This record gives sequence, C-alpha cells and structure tokens, in this order.
Amino acid sequence: MQSKTDIGFGKKIRATWLNSALELAAAGKTFEQTKELLAKEIAADNPGPEAIRKIQAAIKRVWFAPPAYCQSLRDDALRLFRQNQSHNSRLLLNWGVAIAAYPFVGSVAETLGRLLKLQGEAKRADVDRRVREQQGDRDFVSRIARYNVSSFLDWGVIAEAEKNGVYVVGRRIRPHNAEQLAWLTEAVLISCGKTQLALSAISHHPILFPFCLDSLNTSGLRSNSRLNIVRQNLHSETVFLT
Repeated sequence: MQSKTDIGFGKKIRATWLNSALELAAAGKTFEQTKELLAKEIAADNPGPEAIRKIQAAIKRVWFAPPAYCQSLRDDALRLFRQNQSHNSRLLLNWGVAIAAYPFVGSVAETLGRLLKLQGEAKRADVDRRVREQQGDRDFVSRIARYNVSSFLDWGVIAEAEKNGVYVVGRRIRPHNAEQLAWLTEAVLISCGKTQLALSAISHHPILFPFCLDSLNTSGLRSNSRLNIVRQNLHSETVFLT
C-alpha cells in the first residue's frame, strides 16, 4: 500500500521523462501501455534494468498510479495540462504532483527553498544535514536526497553556483492563471500533511521557491472546490483542504 511516508525518488528523474509521461497520461494511456516507450527513453541515459525499474516506478506513482490521497490532484493536473501545454505549465504540474505523491521530495524542496531564501544560496552539505535531521540520520536518506536535488537541477529550478557544492535559484515561473495557483496551493497542503495553512504562509512557502506567487489571493483559490477559505480576522485568512 502506498502511503505518505514512502521515500522519494530512488534515481535522478529527468524532466523530459516526466513530460513524456504527462503527455501520455493526459492522452488517456495507462502505465502498461506506455511502459515500453518510457523504458526506451530512460535507457538512453540509464541502460541498467534496475535503474530503469526504479525510474519507471517513480514516474508511475506521479502520473499513472498516484496514491489515493492525491488522485484528485493528479486528475485535475491532466485537465489543466490539456488546457495549457506550455513549458511553464509542464514544470508547474510536474512539481505539484511530485511533491504531493512523494512528500519526501517536498521536504527536500522546502529545505532548499528555505536555505535559498535565507542565504541566497544552498550548500549541498547543509541540505544533507537538514534533511537527515528531519527524516533520520541514515545513509539512504542522504542518497535519496541527492537524487532529488539532481532532479531539481535537471528541471532547471536550481543551478550550480561557481563554488562546488553550492546551489542558487534557477528559472522561476509565474502560474498561467488563478486555477493553476489554486491547484498548486492544494499540492502544498497535501505535501506538507496539512489540512489548513494561513494564506500568507502559502504565498511565502519555501517549497514553492520556483514560482512567483504575487497574484495569490482568495478569489482565485475559490476555483478549486477542494479548498475552503475562512477569514480569521481583518488581516488574516486561512485556507482549508476539504
């Protein structure tokens, strides 16, 4: 049974593989129907059968067989992709489903985002230390975190600085419309295991460091029927995941 505690990517997951899977899933294809095609794409960089299996398992969980707790999120992602298939939309949708289907991936992303916000850069050693503090001081935690960071590098959301082992913010994108923003908000709540967060906390959440969220507001969030917005006082609004 899949759960929110399942570990993150067991191999580097390239953006091109996720994009192919997204296109195929949006076209109504099942994992079994696309398994061989994806294997050929993956084999160009990872010819080993075990590596292919691990990468396919991660892609399957994201786009073809997500955990029950984020099934609706994935289904809406496919609908949003059919409306807008731009490069930015692909990144936004890949990011949202990945952090929801694999909260460990979200934890690594949040760690990176927090360091980047505080320091303007993130040292590999600091990311490793903080993830181990959160997830347990075990060798495989460090290994999986490295694969996640390698994936983020490939996706272009971070870049390597001139100093070895140091990362800086890469490409930042702006969601296409309010519906994408509302969908991304749901992804954050799921990834963080929260049923509610203050709107201000969401708009400044470090897990969303690859995105410009200056247009996040309650009227746009109401486009997502699974979100409920409650005004706590004159200056505070809370977003609930229903």
